Amino acid sequence: MRAIDRCAQTNRWRHYATGEKLLLALGLMIISLVSVGWAGQIGLLIATIALMKAGAGLRFRDIFKAARVPMLFIVTGTVAQLVSVRMTGLVPTLSLVSGDAAYSACFVALRSTVCVSALLLLALTTPLSSIVQLLQRIGLNAEISDIAMAMFRLIWLLLDCLEAGQQSLGARLGYTSSRRMLRSNGLLLASLLPRVLGRAQRMEAGLAARGYVGRLNFISVEQPASTVRLVMISCLLGTVAVLMWSFP
Repeated sequence: MRAIDRCAQTNRWRHYATGEKLLLALGLMIISLVSVGWAGQIGLLIATIALMKAGAGLRFRDIFKAARVPMLFIVTGTVAQLVSVRMTGLVPTLSLVSGDAAYSACFVALRSTVCVSALLLLALTTPLSSIVQLLQRIGLNAEISDIAMAMFRLIWLLLDCLEAGQQSLGARLGYTSSRRMLRSNGLLLASLLPRVLGRAQRMEAGLAARGYVGRLNFISVEQPASTVRLVMISCLLGTVAVLMWSFP
């Protein structure tokens, strides 16, 4: 999560409007969902990665780290679809599925990879606070958005307390053996909740001292949405859709 937030705060597209990046990501995802050709899906995947690397200036290392968990899920689901389990008496036997079923499973995996890449394009270029602000302007209830941001902040507090506790235990030789590691982790987990609640209480007191009246406001560094860029993105998506429709 920290690597994703760091990329979202430091990429080249940080100052562009959230609506523009949201339009691009959703457009790529919709095109992938309606496309039925392998060449088009591979082209979309290459184009999405090129946008993240050449456009937003993200490193391949950061893209790979962010994609590890969803890609592992996709690979696991694909392997499960490629294998068939049959019972021969009381003994289970494994066999590969038919060619058509394997073809469909691999195509679904490729399409899922493209859609995940489109979501990563949005997640790695846009902070959560900017997305919440956009949803507020669209009409999202302020209380719901504040709860989402508060929960996001609590996750950061939890990670900070966990990291500080691990460093403290490591400095006291709490991980020199397996037995000490289990005892140290038990002590860390037992003290984690009170520490997080204490930090959260201080955060609430800080909000009250700063005049919190029921809505969290953030300083935006984004440029207003440009009609020219929105038209360019729409034309780009339309061109890609026509090409994929013409050459499935």
